[in-house]
Amino acid sequence: MISHRSDIDGLRALAILPVLLFHAGVPGFSGGFVGVDVFFVISGFLITSIIRDEMLCSRFTLAGFYERRARRILPAFFAMMMLCLVLAAWTLYPHQFLSFSRSVIGASLFVSSFVFRAEAGYFDLESEQKPLLHTWSLSVEEIFYIFFPLLLLFLQRYRVRTQVLLLGAIALLSLVASGVALDQDPRSKAAFFLPHFRAWELLLGAMLAFALNANARRPLRDLLSLSGIAMIAFAVFGYSHETVFPGVAALLPCLGAACILYAGQQGSSAGGRLLSTPILVFFGSISYSLYLWHWPLLVFAHARFGSSLSGWSIASILVFSCVLATLSTRFVEQPLRRRDRFLSQRQVFVISAIGLSALVAVGLAGVMSQGWSGRYPPEVAHILFAEQDRDPRWRECLHTNPDAAGCLYGDRSRPPTLALWGDSHAAVYAVMLGELAAKREQSIVTFTMPSCPPLDGWALPDQSWHDNCIAFQRRAMQRILASPSIHSVLLAARFKGYPIDRPDSGFGIGLRATIARLLSAGKRVFIIYPAPELGEHVPLAMSRALLAGQPLTDRTQPIAEFLHDFGREFAFLDALRATGTVAAIKPHQQLCDHQRCFFYRDATVLYYDEHHLSLSGTRQLKALFEPILDIDMQAK
Repeated sequence: MISHRSDIDGLRALAILPVLLFHAGVPGFSGGFVGVDVFFVISGFLITSIIRDEMLCSRFTLAGFYERRARRILPAFFAMMMLCLVLAAWTLYPHQFLSFSRSVIGASLFVSSFVFRAEAGYFDLESEQKPLLHTWSLSVEEIFYIFFPLLLLFLQRYRVRTQVLLLGAIALLSLVASGVALDQDPRSKAAFFLPHFRAWELLLGAMLAFALNANARRPLRDLLSLSGIAMIAFAVFGYSHETVFPGVAALLPCLGAACILYAGQQGSSAGGRLLSTPILVFFGSISYSLYLWHWPLLVFAHARFGSSLSGWSIASILVFSCVLATLSTRFVEQPLRRRDRFLSQRQVFVISAIGLSALVAVGLAGVMSQGWSGRYPPEVAHILFAEQDRDPRWRECLHTNPDAAGCLYGDRSRPPTLALWGDSHAAVYAVMLGELAAKREQSIVTFTMPSCPPLDGWALPDQSWHDNCIAFQRRAMQRILASPSIHSVLLAARFKGYPIDRPDSGFGIGLRATIARLLSAGKRVFIIYPAPELGEHVPLAMSRALLAGQPLTDRTQPIAEFLHDFGREFAFLDALRATGTVAAIKPHQQLCDHQRCFFYRDATVLYYDEHHLSLSGTRQLKALFEPILDIDMQAK
């Protein structure tokens, strides 16, 4: 029988607190997301320990196991979901409520990981608008809880050594599969969200449960426990959204958790005593509820009050999350967890089924009503459509795959006369350029990768797809140079995000060398300058202005402010063009007048997020690009 271990409560605190601070955007906790991986190892260890103990005593039943899981997980889950439904109806716009409704269905069926895998990535800006994003990890655990007991029942016929070897083989297969997926795409959403790529983390904890009788001496226990804490801390403070994750990188926090769990199995340890301090035990005891509550509260606060919450506001939300988690643990989780109170096993299953079915029904109603669109005037839906007003092929043509095959737009039966090369700020022009090319019986080819600038051999140093970016750039350059039909090359990027003013970075030298190679090959080179930025999510800002009765045309930026904000970028690009051999395309010449820069004009929202032009926005720039394609048509 596994007894309660206060060091495991402390380990839970070591998992939840970094997650909390990472989600809150607290500086220094850039790798706080690894706390979820620590939870996975703990879950695998505890669940397997409980199941094996009952199997050895011939007391294990699937019904009893599933009842305990329902008592443990569902009460607080139902409470969180009910509050989320109320807050969603109050704060979310129809398109957001539609997405929320889909996630309600996914969370209630424990398939959130599959739902979010089909949507934005965990670190993408879009994910910050998803109140139930955190339920992806519950989905992974629930799927584990459903199938893992069946696997243990099957393995029970074998010797313990064979059981561990088989579990280890499955874990290794899962880890290798995760590594392969990330090697193909460092931002692989499948590798991050899907259970079979995460199974090895839970199985690592499961294998530890077979070592309950291991004999580790005190010095070894001290070394393992302290090393485990250090490994987790290194990941919390050293990792970031640029880290290729999970894959091999997840081994560090997972092995750290495993060391702590193993060290504590035979007695006290130095690390165990640190983790058993009252404050850590307290946070560990409320960790499940705290995980459930903190993320929705942060998301709804951002949705209601805007993306730029003050530090005091975020701190208040975190404190409120802790209070709510304490109350939830005391009055929701604990009373219903004990079998000798309230509900029988049959009642637990019936109420659970009714509750989950009701949530699915509410989610379906939200989907069928298009996000309960009747709550807002139709003008709001028109404005918010701008979030979808982007290239329908963006998933196909804007990716982290190093292949650089290129995407054709326009008259695809014709060889491309123009190449568009750059990051996501280049990709926004693809459809508009394709439309211009089609009218001239031409095509264009695009080479675009997120956060990968248009130069040969330079990428952001800490970027998770750094190597893919380098390979992509080289292949893009090779294909442009090898295509005699390509006469013009458009280079575009969010230059604000690169070290353009640091000579030691190599960025400026690399871009100059890239331009020189293109020019020497007889290509005409154009640089697309930065477009104005409002500093907040444009469609949402316009929607809030509309509901507040403010004229949308008043949401502008003084042109002097824009030119000041981007003075560094303009000076850098002007210097590149000093020889007169590189031409400039300046979007602000169409997006601004002599006084103001516009983000909404002619009943059209010009951006689909904070700083990417929408399709409608780029179409207002056609006059800047038509001369380029006209010259290319003459050069054919």
